[in-house]
Amino acid sequence: MSEKEKVAHYYEVPETVSIWLCRFPILEPREIYKDKWMLYSKHDVKAGMALPLFPKNKYIIVDLVKFLKLRKGVNSREDFWLRLISRGPLEVPESEDPLLKNALDRLRVSNADPELLKKMEQFMFDEMHAYDAVIAENFLKGKTEGKSEGKTEGHADAISVMQAMGLPPEKIAEAKARLEALKSK
Repeated sequence: MSEKEKVAHYYEVPETVSIWLCRFPILEPREIYKDKWMLYSKHDVKAGMALPLFPKNKYIIVDLVKFLKLRKGVNSREDFWLRLISRGPLEVPESEDPLLKNALDRLRVSNADPELLKKMEQFMFDEMHAYDAVIAENFLKGKTEGKSEGKTEGHADAISVMQAMGLPPEKIAEAKARLEALKSK
Protein backbone atom coordinates (compact mmCIF):
# COMPACT_ATOMS: atom_id res chain seq x y z
CA MET A 1 0.00 0.00 0.00
CA SER A 2 1.42 3.40 -0.93
CA GLU A 3 1.86 6.22 1.60
CA LYS A 4 -1.07 8.08 0.03
CA GLU A 5 -3.32 5.04 0.42
CA LYS A 6 -2.16 4.56 4.02
CA VAL A 7 -3.13 8.14 4.87
CA ALA A 8 -6.52 7.74 3.18
CA HIS A 9 -7.25 4.44 4.97
CA TYR A 10 -5.61 5.04 8.34
CA TYR A 11 -8.78 3.91 10.13
CA GLU A 12 -8.76 0.41 8.64
CA VAL A 13 -7.98 -2.40 11.03
CA PRO A 14 -4.86 -4.34 10.09
CA GLU A 15 -5.07 -8.08 9.57
CA THR A 16 -4.71 -9.93 12.87
CA VAL A 17 -3.83 -13.59 13.14
CA SER A 18 -4.07 -15.23 16.54
CA ILE A 19 -2.33 -18.60 16.89
CA TRP A 20 -3.62 -20.89 19.60
CA LEU A 21 -1.27 -23.73 20.58
CA CYS A 22 -3.40 -26.15 22.59
CA ARG A 23 -2.10 -29.05 24.67
CA PHE A 24 -5.59 -30.50 24.87
CA PRO A 25 -7.83 -32.03 22.21
CA ILE A 26 -9.72 -29.19 20.56
CA LEU A 27 -10.26 -30.42 17.01
CA GLU A 28 -12.07 -33.65 17.92
CA PRO A 29 -13.25 -35.84 16.27
CA ARG A 30 -11.65 -34.72 13.02
CA GLU A 31 -8.35 -36.18 11.91
CA ILE A 32 -6.60 -32.83 11.57
CA TYR A 33 -4.20 -31.06 13.89
CA LYS A 34 -4.59 -27.52 12.52
CA ASP A 35 -7.58 -25.46 11.47
CA LYS A 36 -8.31 -21.82 10.63
CA TRP A 37 -11.26 -20.17 12.31
CA MET A 38 -13.05 -16.88 11.73
CA LEU A 39 -16.00 -15.13 13.30
CA TYR A 40 -19.41 -15.70 11.68
CA SER A 41 -22.93 -14.52 12.37
CA LYS A 42 -25.15 -17.33 13.66
CA HIS A 43 -28.06 -15.90 11.67
CA ASP A 44 -26.05 -15.88 8.42
CA VAL A 45 -24.89 -19.45 9.01
CA LYS A 46 -28.50 -20.61 9.44
CA ALA A 47 -29.54 -18.70 6.32
CA GLY A 48 -26.74 -20.33 4.31
CA MET A 49 -24.90 -17.04 3.70
CA ALA A 50 -21.96 -17.56 6.01
CA LEU A 51 -19.32 -14.95 5.35
CA PRO A 52 -16.78 -13.85 7.94
CA LEU A 53 -17.90 -10.80 9.89
CA PHE A 54 -14.31 -9.57 10.17
CA PRO A 55 -12.21 -11.08 7.40
CA LYS A 56 -9.09 -9.48 8.87
CA ASN A 57 -9.37 -11.40 12.15
CA LYS A 58 -8.26 -15.02 11.86
CA TYR A 59 -7.49 -17.74 14.34
CA ILE A 60 -5.13 -20.61 13.67
CA ILE A 61 -5.85 -23.45 16.07
CA VAL A 62 -3.13 -26.07 16.57
CA ASP A 63 -3.91 -29.22 18.54
CA LEU A 64 -0.43 -30.28 19.71
CA VAL A 65 -1.70 -33.63 21.00
CA LYS A 66 -3.13 -34.48 17.57
CA PHE A 67 -0.03 -33.09 15.86
CA LEU A 68 2.18 -35.60 17.67
CA LYS A 69 -0.16 -38.46 16.76
CA LEU A 70 -0.61 -37.53 13.10
CA ARG A 71 2.82 -36.19 12.14
CA LYS A 72 5.56 -38.69 12.90
CA GLY A 73 8.49 -37.01 11.16
CA VAL A 74 9.78 -33.50 10.64
CA ASN A 75 9.08 -32.62 7.02
CA SER A 76 8.78 -28.84 7.16
CA ARG A 77 9.69 -25.81 9.25
CA GLU A 78 6.21 -25.88 10.72
CA ASP A 79 6.71 -29.51 11.79
CA PHE A 80 10.04 -28.56 13.34
CA TRP A 81 8.62 -25.66 15.39
CA LEU A 82 5.54 -27.57 16.54
CA ARG A 83 7.62 -30.57 17.60
CA LEU A 84 10.07 -28.24 19.34
CA ILE A 85 7.24 -26.51 21.22
CA SER A 86 5.53 -29.74 22.18
CA ARG A 87 8.57 -31.95 22.92
CA GLY A 88 11.58 -29.70 23.54
CA PRO A 89 14.98 -29.34 21.85
CA LEU A 90 16.20 -32.87 22.59
CA GLU A 91 13.30 -34.44 20.68
CA VAL A 92 13.86 -32.55 17.43
CA PRO A 93 16.19 -34.06 14.83
CA GLU A 94 19.22 -32.13 13.57
CA SER A 95 18.56 -29.95 10.54
CA GLU A 96 20.71 -28.47 7.78
CA ASP A 97 18.40 -25.44 7.60
CA PRO A 98 20.46 -22.57 9.09
CA LEU A 99 17.45 -21.01 10.81
CA LEU A 100 16.48 -24.26 12.54
CA LYS A 101 20.08 -25.15 13.32
CA ASN A 102 20.59 -21.76 14.97
CA ALA A 103 17.42 -22.20 17.04
CA LEU A 104 18.59 -25.59 18.30
CA ASP A 105 22.05 -24.28 19.12
CA ARG A 106 20.52 -21.54 21.24
CA LEU A 107 18.24 -23.95 23.09
CA ARG A 108 20.63 -26.79 23.79
CA VAL A 109 22.35 -25.41 26.83
CA SER A 110 23.41 -28.92 27.81
CA ASN A 111 26.01 -28.81 25.01
CA ALA A 112 27.51 -25.58 26.30
CA ASP A 113 30.97 -25.41 27.79
CA PRO A 114 30.73 -25.42 31.62
CA GLU A 115 33.04 -22.39 31.82
CA LEU A 116 30.69 -20.47 29.54
CA LEU A 117 27.71 -21.44 31.71
CA LYS A 118 29.53 -20.25 34.84
CA LYS A 119 30.26 -16.90 33.19
CA MET A 120 26.63 -16.59 32.08
CA GLU A 121 25.44 -17.49 35.57
CA GLN A 122 27.24 -14.43 36.97
CA PHE A 123 24.92 -12.16 35.01
CA MET A 124 21.69 -14.04 35.77
CA PHE A 125 21.25 -12.67 39.29
CA ASP A 126 22.07 -9.34 40.79
CA GLU A 127 23.79 -9.30 44.18
CA MET A 128 20.58 -9.09 46.19
CA HIS A 129 19.11 -12.17 44.49
CA ALA A 130 22.35 -14.06 45.11
CA TYR A 131 22.22 -13.22 48.84
CA ASP A 132 18.58 -14.26 49.05
CA ALA A 133 19.30 -17.51 47.23
CA VAL A 134 22.16 -18.41 49.61
CA ILE A 135 20.04 -17.59 52.63
CA ALA A 136 17.03 -19.55 51.38
CA GLU A 137 19.07 -22.57 50.29
CA ASN A 138 20.84 -22.91 53.63
CA PHE A 139 17.69 -22.26 55.63
CA LEU A 140 15.83 -24.99 53.75
CA LYS A 141 18.79 -27.34 54.15
CA GLY A 142 18.66 -26.93 57.92
CA LYS A 143 14.89 -27.19 58.00
CA THR A 144 14.75 -30.40 55.97
CA GLU A 145 17.17 -32.10 58.34
CA GLY A 146 14.34 -31.79 60.81
CA LYS A 147 16.40 -30.70 63.82
CA SER A 148 15.63 -27.57 65.74
CA GLU A 149 19.38 -26.95 65.98
CA GLY A 150 19.53 -27.65 62.24
CA LYS A 151 18.06 -24.23 61.63
CA THR A 152 20.86 -22.65 63.60
CA GLU A 153 23.42 -24.77 61.74
CA GLY A 154 21.81 -23.77 58.47
CA HIS A 155 22.12 -20.13 59.48
CA ALA A 156 25.74 -20.66 60.45
CA ASP A 157 26.35 -22.34 57.07
CA ALA A 158 24.78 -19.38 55.26
CA ILE A 159 26.87 -16.86 57.20
CA SER A 160 30.10 -18.82 56.65
CA VAL A 161 29.34 -19.11 52.92
CA MET A 162 28.75 -15.36 52.69
CA GLN A 163 31.97 -14.66 54.56
CA ALA A 164 33.88 -17.04 52.27
CA MET A 165 32.40 -15.23 49.27
CA GLY A 166 33.91 -12.00 50.60
CA LEU A 167 30.60 -10.20 51.00
CA PRO A 168 30.70 -6.86 52.81
CA PRO A 169 30.07 -7.01 56.59
CA GLU A 170 26.92 -4.86 56.31
CA LYS A 171 25.38 -7.40 53.89
CA ILE A 172 26.30 -10.25 56.24
CA ALA A 173 24.70 -8.36 59.14
CA GLU A 174 21.56 -7.85 57.04
CA ALA A 175 21.52 -11.56 56.24
CA LYS A 176 21.87 -12.43 59.95
CA ALA A 177 18.88 -10.23 60.73
CA ARG A 178 16.81 -11.92 58.04
CA LEU A 179 17.84 -15.36 59.30
CA GLU A 180 16.84 -14.46 62.82
CA ALA A 181 13.46 -13.31 61.51
CA LEU A 182 13.05 -16.63 59.70
CA LYS A 183 14.11 -18.56 62.80
CA SER A 184 11.45 -16.90 64.94
CA LYS A 185 8.66 -17.92 62.52
